[in-house]
Amino acid sequence: MKRFIYTALMSALMIPASAQNAYLAYNLANSDLNGTARNIGMGGALGALGADLSAINNNPAGTGIYRRSDASFTFGGVFTGNQGAMGHDRGRISFDQAGVLFVLGGDNGDLRNINFGINYQKKRNFLSNFNSDLNLNGGSQTFQLAEMSTDAYYDENNFGILADHTAPMHNETGDLVYDGVFDDNYQPWKKGENEKFQYIGIPASAANYSRATYGSNSQIDFNLSANIADRFFAGVSVGIYTATFDREAAYMEKNEYADYTLRNRYHFSADGVDVKLGVIFRPVEDSPFRIGLTAHTPIWYKVRDYNNISLTAQTIYENTVEGDYTTDEFECNYRTPWKFGVSLGHTIGNFLALGAEYEYSDLTSCKYYSNRGYASSFDPVNENIKSNLKPQHTLKLGVEAKPDDAFSVRLGYNFISSPFKNDAYNHLDYNSSYTETDYTNWKDIHRITFGIGYRYKGGYIDLAYQYQMQNGDFYAYDYGGDYHLYSDTGSAGAPSPTKITNNRSQVVATLGFKF
Repeated sequence: MKRFIYTALMSALMIPASAQNAYLAYNLANSDLNGTARNIGMGGALGALGADLSAINNNPAGTGIYRRSDASFTFGGVFTGNQGAMGHDRGRISFDQAGVLFVLGGDNGDLRNINFGINYQKKRNFLSNFNSDLNLNGGSQTFQLAEMSTDAYYDENNFGILADHTAPMHNETGDLVYDGVFDDNYQPWKKGENEKFQYIGIPASAANYSRATYGSNSQIDFNLSANIADRFFAGVSVGIYTATFDREAAYMEKNEYADYTLRNRYHFSADGVDVKLGVIFRPVEDSPFRIGLTAHTPIWYKVRDYNNISLTAQTIYENTVEGDYTTDEFECNYRTPWKFGVSLGHTIGNFLALGAEYEYSDLTSCKYYSNRGYASSFDPVNENIKSNLKPQHTLKLGVEAKPDDAFSVRLGYNFISSPFKNDAYNHLDYNSSYTETDYTNWKDIHRITFGIGYRYKGGYIDLAYQYQMQNGDFYAYDYGGDYHLYSDTGSAGAPSPTKITNNRSQVVATLGFKF
C-alpha cells in the first residue's frame, strides 16, 4: 500500500485550512530579554528606574526621566546550546537595538520636560536547533496518521494533507488502503460495533527527529513622555511589529514495513500594532524610591503562513515512494494577551541602583480571528489555546554599581513561568493544512545576566552577557485524537517525552552618546 501519506499529501482535492494552534500562538506572544546592553545586564529590571532607550518598549514613562537627548545602537550574537541542525549553524550575529530620544522642553514650572523617542528593538530571536533519537514506547507516528485517516473516512467532504481521502472519493477501490509507507499486501482491519472501520498504525523500531528554527520578531516604538515636578512621570508608546519565522524539520522512522522520512517546512510572517502605557512616581518627595506601573494592550497581528511537506519512503518490497506538496498562503488575524506590570526602583547616591519588576499576562486569552468573514472558523483553535496555555508570570531583578563615575557593573536575573499546562498536547485536525505532528511543552525560563559599562564625556559603551536555561518535554506525535486517550489511560502507544533544552547564550554591545 503505497499511498497512506503520499496520495493524501498530494491530493488536489484538499481545501485550504488553518495551520494555527496553541504552540504557534505562543511563538508570537513570547518575548526575549533584549534591547540595550544596560537593559540586559540588569535583567530587564528598569521599569521604575528608566533613563534607558529600552524603557520605550517596557515602561514608556522611563524616558521622562531623561534630561539630555540620547542615541544608541546595539549588536551582538546569539548561540544555542545544541549543535546546528538541518544545515543551519548554532549561532548567528544579531542587530538588536537602535534608537534616539529627544528632550524637547526645558523647565516650565511643574512640567519639567516633554520627550519624544523612536526605538527599534528585537522582540524575539527564533533561533533554535534540535536533533535526537526518540523513544516512542512501542508506538509510532503512524498511529496518529491512522487515527486521522479513520476520522477522514467518515467525513469525505473535508480534505487535509495527512489524512486519507482517496478511497471515499474513489469507491472502485473496494476498501480503504494505507497510502505511502505501507505495501498493498498489508490490509487494514475492522474494529468495534457493527464492524466499524478503523485504520491502525505499525509500531516503530527506531525514530529520529531534527529541527531548526530561525527568524525574528522586531518592533519599532514611537514614544512620548513627560516629567511633572520630578515626582511623576507618564508615557505612551505605539509599537509596530514585523515577524518572520521558519521551521525546517525531518522525522525519520523505521518499522517492519518501511523506512520513511517526512520533511516539513513551515513559514509565517506577521505585522502587528499595540499601545503601551506607563507611569512612574516617587511617593516620598525627598526619597529616590520609585514605583512604576505599566499596561500593554494586545498586539493585533495579521498573519500569513504556508506549509511544505515532502515524503520519501522505502518499503520492504523495495518500492520507493516520493512526493512533495506546498499549501497556498493562508491569512488570518491574531491577538496576544494584555500585559500588566508593576516595578520598584531605588538609588543610593550616585553609586548604586536597584530594580525589581513583575509582569502578568494571561495566555489563555490569545485568540485567532478569520479575515474572511467566518466568525466561528477558529473556535476549535481558540478552545485549544484555552485548554493548553495558562497565565504567565515574569520576575526581573537587577542591580547596578558604579565604583566611580566612569565605570558601571551590573547583575540581573530573569524568571518566566512555563506557558503550558502539564497535560498540554497538540491536537491536529485531520483536515488541517499543518502537517507537523510533534510538539514541545516548554518549562520555566531562567536567565542570568552580567554587564559592564564605561562613560566618557557624552559617549558610552556597554557590554552584556546573558545565559538562558529552559527545559522541555518533546513529543513526536499525539495518539488519542479528540479524547487524548493515553493521558487518561496510559494505553500502549503513548509516546514517551524526550527531554530537550533551549539553553542559549547572548553577547551584546551598545554604543551611544548623549547630546
